[in-house]
Parts: sequence; structure tokens; C-alpha cells
Amino acid sequence: MQQTDILTHATSVNGEALPENNPTLKLRDYQESSITELTRRHQSGAHRLILCLPTGAGKTVTFAEMTRRTLESLPKARVLILVDRIELLNQAAMTLQRADIQAGVLSAGCRRMPATQVIVAMVETYYRRVEKGWSIPNLSLIIIDEAHKGNFRKVVELHPNTPMVGATATPLSASKQAPLNTYFEDIVVGTHIHSLIEAGHLALPRYFAVPVQLQAGRGLDGDYKLNELYTDFDKPALYQGCVSNWQKHAKSKKTVIFCVNKLHTIRTTQAFTQVHEQVRYITSDTPEEERKATLTWFTHTSDAILVNCGILTTGFDEPSIECIVLNRATRSLSLYLQMCGRGSRTTATKQAFTIIDMGNNIKDLGLWHEPYDWECIFRNGSVAAPQHAPVKSCPECQSIVALSTQTCPYCQHTFARKHRESIDAQEVETQEIVVDWSYLMQKEWSTMNVTELVMRASMGNPNTNKKQYKIQWIISCILNRENPRPMLEEFARLRGYKPHWVDYTLKEAGISTRKGSKR
Repeated sequence: MQQTDILTHATSVNGEALPENNPTLKLRDYQESSITELTRRHQSGAHRLILCLPTGAGKTVTFAEMTRRTLESLPKARVLILVDRIELLNQAAMTLQRADIQAGVLSAGCRRMPATQVIVAMVETYYRRVEKGWSIPNLSLIIIDEAHKGNFRKVVELHPNTPMVGATATPLSASKQAPLNTYFEDIVVGTHIHSLIEAGHLALPRYFAVPVQLQAGRGLDGDYKLNELYTDFDKPALYQGCVSNWQKHAKSKKTVIFCVNKLHTIRTTQAFTQVHEQVRYITSDTPEEERKATLTWFTHTSDAILVNCGILTTGFDEPSIECIVLNRATRSLSLYLQMCGRGSRTTATKQAFTIIDMGNNIKDLGLWHEPYDWECIFRNGSVAAPQHAPVKSCPECQSIVALSTQTCPYCQHTFARKHRESIDAQEVETQEIVVDWSYLMQKEWSTMNVTELVMRASMGNPNTNKKQYKIQWIISCILNRENPRPMLEEFARLRGYKPHWVDYTLKEAGISTRKGSKR
């Protein structure tokens, strides 16, 4: 087997349509460019690669095309696609079928390895079968879905020499002791949430945030301890607050509510049934047939509310969801983005959705759609604290809008020119958060702060079709300031660079590291 043949394709990679024998699937430009870049990195010697695509970007469609191209390039090749949820298993199998690819399914109860060239398997089931001596001859490519989860690591160890692509929306390992860059050599970031929104592929979020006092401590994984978090949320005022804010901001909208644990899920459901008829819940205890029936009911009920705890974070794609309620807190960026992403699918009649945050998640983790430097996060194995755009509160409707906003888009209030202060999210009971970055297109580079420079770089130059400016451009803008050190230190914290990076950069630029002024 020639490793450089993996993922290659004999025809042009510039068109979006798939081959004529597969008219049902089409690639978007970023899916096409992602596959092209994966191929290039593999041909350059990278054996195991991470593909980072946001929730809703179409990872499964990208899998299918990667698989098809591998089989076309190597007719005797075998491809293994690994998932960790039965919903993802079914989703992958159906998408491959749409791509006219015959796939065998390996799940609990199978007595032999499928003889098909493409196998979709539950990761734990596959690992146990390999331990029993099962194997896949001519295995040429392994694709792992939700690769940030820890259960994939033993598969990497089983196949150290097999080309591998791990897909995830959040390239942050579930284990701080085993970051993804321990097992994967490089990362390809296909696109970002804000780019998908601008292109109309994802719905525009509208935010509301309700501050809550939390006493819960952190566990070994860095997230809140669930038993203590339940104590924080199991209060009559918070149940009523969740209901009243839904009534105020999303009444009659199809809604998914994420809760702390099973008991919190049940009690939240009871609170909502007092004001709304179409309310059901599912937990890990819900029997499979009842779960399927509930999901079918949810799909076909326009004003349904579905309450859950940790069930609908992955493998659940229901485009008609209009509202996400975060009736819990988390410090896990992966979990936060996955929960919000459940409402981000678009339809012919839905181009926006509502996020109601009852757990300080926006304050702690930032806006769902703001960009993260996933390459930096992958290479450093951690994420820096999110940087927030400057905002202000509308005195009429209490919406939070960008600092540059002159007229509130919701109540049409006109701001006085002198109104420049930022506000603390704790000052108001319920807030709408709106961030408008368009003002940066008219702002001078020399007057931007670090957050604005990062955002402006990601916006690129529409006059030259330049997609985005490189990191070095941001650094150059900072170094041109009269006293660059404070901004350079802030940029280093944002990127996760080590402390000595600032002094090194200043020295390379010929700037005094002691005073931060040019020699």
C-alpha cells in the first residue's frame, strides 16, 4: 500500500458536486478544501491527523467522501469508521448509503467482522473484537468521530501504522494528561462557526443570559461536580426562573433543555408541564423504544419541549429546534459548544435560534459563535480564557449590544455618543447579548485592541478575497504601537504562549525588553 495514495482523487477538487454515480451528496467548499488539505498533510508525512469542523458543518458527509476517494484510489482498501454512540452509528451508515457506498455495521451481538470494504463500528465493540483476535485485512484508513473523547486512544495503539483521521468540533482531549497532540501529529481546521453563519449554513444565535450564584466545586476533570451543581440548581426560584425566561423569550418555540442530572431533568419537566402541554424528557434510563418514540414525537410537534441531561449533546440532528436552554453550568468548552450547536441547523423557514443561558456559561466560556484558535489549542493542549468584545447595555430593553452600536436593533433606542462604558453581566436580571463586528471594517488598525485585531484578522480583506490575515500580521500591528509590551502579553495569554515568548518577540523586533520601547 502506498500511503501517499490515501484520500487522493483523480478528478478536479475545485467543484462542489460529487461524482455522477452519486448525485445525492454535494460538498461545500470548506469540506472540499478540508479533504484536499488532509491529503496534502498526509503526503507530507503526517500519519495521524485531526479534522476540526464545527457542529453542523457536515462531518459525516466529509467522512463519506473521504471514504469514497480512498476506495477509488485503492480498489482493495478497507476503511473503518469508529463512533461511540448508536445514533452516530446509524447516521454514518445512512450517509454512506446516500453516497452509494455499501457499509457493514459492527455493533454488540455481531458474530463476525463484516466482509464489506467499509465498516462502521462502535469503538468499544471493535476493541473487544480485536482483543479476541478479529482483524480487518488491507485496512487503509481509520476515521474516528468525536476524537476528543478518551475511548479512541486504545484504537490508536492497536493500529500505530494505519493512516488515521480523527474528527471533532473541539480538539480538546477529555483528559488533560493525554492531550490530542500526544496521539495525532497535525490538525486541519476546516472552518469556523461564524463563517458558517455568514454563509447561511448555520443559524444566527440570539442570546439571553441570567446570572446565577454557584457554590459547586470542580472535579478532577476541571468541570463542576454534578452533585454539588444539582444542589445549586435545585431551588424553586431557579425552576420558576427557567420557565419564566422561556415564556418571555421563546414561548411556543421548539426547545431542547439541558439539565444537570436525571432528577433535575424530571423536576424541570414538572415545572414546565405547569405552563405547557407538549413537554417530555429523556435520560440514560429511558428505554430504547421509548426514547425513539419521544424523538419521533419531538420531530413532529412544532411547539415541543424536550428536557434531557447529557443525552442530546452528540448524534442528535433536528434542524427544527428553535431554542436551546442551558439549565446548567459547565466549564467544559466542548460540552458548551455541543449543547448550543444542537439549535444551529437551518431550514427553509429558520435562519436564527435562541440561546437562554441559566448557568453563567456565556460569561465563563464566551459566545458560542466567537472564533477559537483551534490550531493553537491543539498544539498547546489547553484553551486560554475567552476574550470578549466590548459591550454596553441598552437602558430601554436591557439588551447587550456591541460598544459601537448607535441604535439598539431591538427597541430602536438611540445611544448618546458619550455612552462608552462596559457593563458587568451581574447588573441586570435578564440580558440579550448581541455582538456586531462589522464596525471593524472601518476602524483603523492602530486603534484596535487585541480582541479586535484577532477578529479583524479572521474577517480578511473582502476587496482582495483574502480569507484571513496571518498571526504574524497581528503581531506586526502590535509591535508598531508605541508601547507594545502590554498588548503583546495579552496576545500571548490569548494564544497560550509561554511567558518568555514576549521577550523573545520584542528582542527579535529590536525593541527593548526592559521598557518595551524601540531602541
